[in-house]
Amino acid sequence: MKSEYRKLYDLYIKNIAHKMRYICDQKVSEYGLTSSQAILLGIISRSVKEDRELSRAYLQAAMKIRGPSVTNLLNKLERGGYIFRSTGQTDGRTFHIQVTVKGETFVNEMDTVFEQIEDQLLKGMSDETKETFLILLKQASDNMDKATF
Repeated sequence: MKSEYRKLYDLYIKNIAHKMRYICDQKVSEYGLTSSQAILLGIISRSVKEDRELSRAYLQAAMKIRGPSVTNLLNKLERGGYIFRSTGQTDGRTFHIQVTVKGETFVNEMDTVFEQIEDQLLKGMSDETKETFLILLKQASDNMDKATF
């Protein structure tokens, strides 16, 4: 019976992930961005709203990529008019990044897309089921954070 469940988990997780990725990729491509650029822009936008000075090390850890890749993504976002970047005020290793109107428009639109995806994902579930689902998702996410494949 255990192997039957594995097949079902595989089917549903892949199906949900594929559909969510497709929807997001479609929206991101309308702006001429890659998914990595979009994720980085979202991280930057949240950090700016929290009034946090950003370092390359922080962005590397948040994105789980190497420093040169972060720099490349930042350069592309800046050239695309999504951010404006300068050296940090208190530490030359940090960045002061401003998200432009174009960048904020994108972030806001993606937030709306994520809300719509979430609404669709949870459609027909009771509040109790939603709470249980959230607990299970958090556990699954925590398990993956600890994975060492």
